[in-house]
Amino acid sequence: MDENGHYPPEIASLLMGADKVELSRLAQVGKMVIEHSQYVRAWEWLTDMFLESDTGREATSGLFYGVPGAGKTTILRRFAKKFGGPFPTRDGAIRPVIRVSTPANPNLVNLLQAILIALEAEGLINNDAADMRLSVLRQLTAQQVRMIIFDEFTHIVEDRSEKFAAKTMRGLKELLSEKHCQVVFAGTEDLIKIHKLYGQMRRRSVGDMQLTAFSWESDDDQAEWMAMMDLIQGHLLLKVSPPLGTDAIGRKMNQASGGIMDNVMKLLFRATSFAHRDGGKTISMGHLSMAFERLRRGDMESVNPFGKPMLRRPKPRLAETHDEETNLSKRKNKRDRDDGFEAS
Repeated sequence: MDENGHYPPEIASLLMGADKVELSRLAQVGKMVIEHSQYVRAWEWLTDMFLESDTGREATSGLFYGVPGAGKTTILRRFAKKFGGPFPTRDGAIRPVIRVSTPANPNLVNLLQAILIALEAEGLINNDAADMRLSVLRQLTAQQVRMIIFDEFTHIVEDRSEKFAAKTMRGLKELLSEKHCQVVFAGTEDLIKIHKLYGQMRRRSVGDMQLTAFSWESDDDQAEWMAMMDLIQGHLLLKVSPPLGTDAIGRKMNQASGGIMDNVMKLLFRATSFAHRDGGKTISMGHLSMAFERLRRGDMESVNPFGKPMLRRPKPRLAETHDEETNLSKRKNKRDRDDGFEAS
């Protein structure tokens, strides 16, 4: 679920066909957030950085990065919700923390536009960078913003040339230096290229925060992983059998998910739906196997750790469609004419 409370299209379509019991089971999986050690360290890193804005020191910045699905957006969304408000005051609403969605192909103009959107000041958006710059500064002051989080900031190094990205970073730095806001740049591991692109980042940096996948080869990671599997198993409305916390299943879940908790929850979400619609009282290895196959993304050669999925072979039937490109409706009508009895 995103910050607007919307599910991805694939999940939304699945929920539309779910009954009340299935909805409750799926919602419970979809909303589950595990506060593991990396989550706690990331939260402390963000909090320490946020509190520095009250010390009177020069504003600092940091990179918040990691592999896709490691939980960056979940943490940032929850942090911004807790500390960002808006909080009503006698002088109007204030937003101590704002989370900005970095546009694709970013430049200074559309970054300023994105900041105004995060400030809920869309009426001030135009294509004049100088005018919007003043508007942003006024709004940051009026709404008492102390920290700006730029989510998906990897776009700055993925979608632009190094020269263009460095120019945009300089313009952004000049703007933020005037307001003395703490700044978090969040994205994938490619984000560390910013240090090379723009050397001033190191001088202003408070240090970076990295989220990684849980490795089965690390004893510490493995122990924490198994503790998380136990925790999830205990809270599932539809349990996994054998339990997630057993060594064999915990290892399979690590292999299937690449050690990323977001992938674990996607597997369990889909497997829960399969199990419910089968009328099962538990989630079996067969259901997890089908979920793994459904969630594959181009890698058809990797081994399914849960075994060969159950195959369902429904009886073939003619699709009911009026799609002119398939011509099925025409064939069906022709069959009806050929097979039917007509009065002479």
